[in-house]
Amino acid sequence: MSSSVLQQPASVAAPSTPLAAPPTGRLDVLDVLRGIALLGMYVVHFNDYATSALEGSPAAASAPVRVLESTISLFFDGRFYTMFGMLFGIGFALQLRRADARGERFTARFVRRLAVLAVFGAIAEGVFGYNVLFGYALWGLPLLLIRRWPIRALVVLAVLCAASRPIYNVGRFAIVGRDRFVAETQAKATAFRAASARRDTETESRDFRTVVAARARFMPIFHRQWSVLPWGSFTLFVVGLIWFRLGLFDQPEQHRRLIVALMVAGAASWAIEDWGLPFGAPIPQPLPKDISTLGFLTAIARTNGLMLFRDAWLAFTYIGAVLLLVAHDRSWLRRLASLGWAGRMALTNYMTQVIVLDVLFSKYGFGLTVTPFVGPLCAVTLFAAHALFSRWWLTRYRLGPLEWVWRSVTYWKLQPQRIAAPVAGAVATA
Repeated sequence: MSSSVLQQPASVAAPSTPLAAPPTGRLDVLDVLRGIALLGMYVVHFNDYATSALEGSPAAASAPVRVLESTISLFFDGRFYTMFGMLFGIGFALQLRRADARGERFTARFVRRLAVLAVFGAIAEGVFGYNVLFGYALWGLPLLLIRRWPIRALVVLAVLCAASRPIYNVGRFAIVGRDRFVAETQAKATAFRAASARRDTETESRDFRTVVAARARFMPIFHRQWSVLPWGSFTLFVVGLIWFRLGLFDQPEQHRRLIVALMVAGAASWAIEDWGLPFGAPIPQPLPKDISTLGFLTAIARTNGLMLFRDAWLAFTYIGAVLLLVAHDRSWLRRLASLGWAGRMALTNYMTQVIVLDVLFSKYGFGLTVTPFVGPLCAVTLFAAHALFSRWWLTRYRLGPLEWVWRSVTYWKLQPQRIAAPVAGAVATA
């Protein structure tokens, strides 16, 4: 029996029904979470364009706009990127479990999967300016090295990865000394800002080839700056892998206390970073001539908690809330089905959103602008259109268009796509 949201019989809605899927089946709650992550990212992306359009204007300083911007900053920015990253790690763990259950080889297949993702990511970033997917493809490979690690080892790894950036800075400080460290840090920051400014100027062109060339040139610069250390995407992958290995998505009704604890930890971390840090005085600028390695480490720890306290961990609270809802009553999967439709076609919908936004708002395209209050409405509208299209498509086909390409290359075999008979009632509803 398929475990897709569209094909579940009514009987699975009973609260007592466990959420565990067969080793080779889907976990519908993951599709719902992917849909939520997509919606949140749509809101952030539309808001970015609205903020850019208002930059420097008196309207940007108005009280309603400031309240809206604060709301999006507090509850949206970085939260849904974090959720998306965790879901990537969870997806990896689920694929590994399926392969083990079937006795199939996994490594070569997963490498092909990442290669296809890297192609999509290069298109999204090099052509349209969105840099999430390519970084996922880069940091997906190390997951193969830790796929059999016990949970305790994964927890230690997650902490070390989350703190890898300040750890690297302290180590570099200790090796090269204060003067060279400061000079190198300032030089790198200046060079990156200059490259960003040059990219921004060139992407204002009305010539599509000029825009693409600028974005493609900036790709390696961006990833050298932000993708060298595992503090970002890879940390999220490991955290997602831990959550999956703890069984939170198979049977959350058996882990309610742990889910609540993680929700509280996420909200507390969000509050600490936004209102509790720095714990003490900020890192002195410029650094004193006589500052020691220990003094530098202490300053970093007091200022940002070694990056262990992040407001992005509010995503824990969002994910936990969905898990508790579904654990309380399985019928929540039906109530949240529209999110699940979009989530099952997350790659197709994300890439479509990237193209739509860039064509609508770039100078080479229509050059439109959007106000801060219209932006979220546009985001919800686009997401609703994607959800309805996904519903319509999935009544006829097994996978989204790009998901079919992705899966076919992953398995190195054309996958069955068309459904012999559309799901009863779904066509009329769509």
